[in-house]
Amino acid sequence: MKESATFIAAAVITIFLTGCIIITHDLSTGFRQPLAELTGHHWISVSIITIILFVLSSGLLLGSKSVRKSLRVYDAGLWSTALMVVTLILILGILAELTVRFLME
Repeated sequence: MKESATFIAAAVITIFLTGCIIITHDLSTGFRQPLAELTGHHWISVSIITIILFVLSSGLLLGSKSVRKSLRVYDAGLWSTALMVVTLILILGILAELTVRFLME
C-alpha cells in the first residue's frame, strides 16, 4: 500500500509539471523550438520529460523517508484528491489557453 500511495503522489507532481510544460510550450514558440531540437519533435520531448519526471519523483519519494513524511505521502485520500484537482485545473488551463488563441485568430 505504501508504494501505491507514493506513486499517486509522484503522479500528481508529474502531471502538474507536465501541464506547466505544455501550457508554456503552447504560449511560447521559443520554448517549443528547444523541445523539438531535443528529439526531433516537441511532443516526443514532452513525453520523455514526463517519463523522467515520474521516475525521478517516484525515486525521490521512495528513497527518502523524511520527504515522504513531510509531504504526507501515505495519506492516499489527500493525494487522490490532489490528483483529481491538479488534473482538472491543468485541463481547464490548457483549454482556456487554446480557446483564447482560437478567439484571437
